[in-house]
Amino acid sequence: MIEIVVVLVVLLIMSAVVISRYTTTGTNELMAETDGLKANLRYAQIKAMSDTLQPNSNPRWELEITNATSYTLYRRGDDGVRVSVNLPGAVPSSSTHGLPAGVTLTSGVGLVITFDDWGSPGASNISITLTQSPQSSTVSITRNTGFIP
Repeated sequence: MIEIVVVLVVLLIMSAVVISRYTTTGTNELMAETDGLKANLRYAQIKAMSDTLQPNSNPRWELEITNATSYTLYRRGDDGVRVSVNLPGAVPSSSTHGLPAGVTLTSGVGLVITFDDWGSPGASNISITLTQSPQSSTVSITRNTGFIP
């Protein structure tokens, strides 16, 4: 009788682990997209700070959240012309990143985040929320400093 109880307890523990693995795959996808967005924001910020090493150059790097499912990287030169730039690591090479099905940008749509030569996004804090029902994740950019936690 004790052996049967022990076997049942082990089976319950194993089934709980298996069920939890299947229910957290969406969370992993949301976390991956959040980390990818942070990496692309930091890339634009670093490029904005490093491009100023060229004489007579004061470009701005921008990440535009074009709609609820994608964002695009741009470089704006001194002449004001905005050119799309390929995102690092994008396969195939593209300046626009599309979010996978089920993950959406619920705040920040239509926002253009511009980094200056100090890596600053401006005088106000910026928040971007990604959602994969029922969870959500927020990316924050601190005003003036450009800190992205």
